[in-house]
Amino acid sequence: MRTALFSLLLLAMPCFAGTPLPDAPHVMASGEGKMTVAPDLATVSLQASYRNTNAAAAKQAVDRGIAGLLKVAPEFGLGEKDVTASDLSLAEDVGYDDHERRVSRGFLAKRAVTLKLHRLDRLGALLDAAVAAGVNEVDDVSFESSRKDELRLQARAKAVADAREKASGLATAFGATLGPIYSINSLNSSYASGYGSPTSLDRIEVTGTRINTGRYLQPTVDYTERVSAVFELKRP
Repeated sequence: MRTALFSLLLLAMPCFAGTPLPDAPHVMASGEGKMTVAPDLATVSLQASYRNTNAAAAKQAVDRGIAGLLKVAPEFGLGEKDVTASDLSLAEDVGYDDHERRVSRGFLAKRAVTLKLHRLDRLGALLDAAVAAGVNEVDDVSFESSRKDELRLQARAKAVADAREKASGLATAFGATLGPIYSINSLNSSYASGYGSPTSLDRIEVTGTRINTGRYLQPTVDYTERVSAVFELKRP
């Protein structure tokens, strides 16, 4: 009967692809840990994009916008390593009319800039200054913590404790005790924010709402780690 109970337990647990399993009675469990903090760093992706029938004029408009932004950047505590600019992109924008005839929409010049802002209370003012300087597109604003490595380790420790607690509870429910660890797997985490698309990095959830011009609620950042583990079981 006890063998049947162990078999039932194994069937009831989810199977994780690639997880090695022992021949002896065992239990699998997954755990999740999360650390939630207020961010102290914002990554702001901006772009100066101008179209003109004259290529030189389009380029000059972009140059003025980027130069204006770089001029005010020190006012927000941005040093050289906090500012990254892409190369200038300049090309004719060509389309076709209803008769499949080539139509020029002018020349489009673009240049992107990424800023690492350490004073989040100046975010609204920075965006206003960027627009005033001639940067006319805000592509993305994402938040993170400068302590993210430490926070990920803490979240992982919570995930491990969660997995062990679940495994121990299942073992006890079936009249067994938890044995030694057999294998450990770190499940893929995800990254998501209110300003970007999911990736396969940290899971970062951002909550924030614009309530007045130039004023923002401070977001929170969640660092989530997930693990799965296989434990051997001891018969009483």
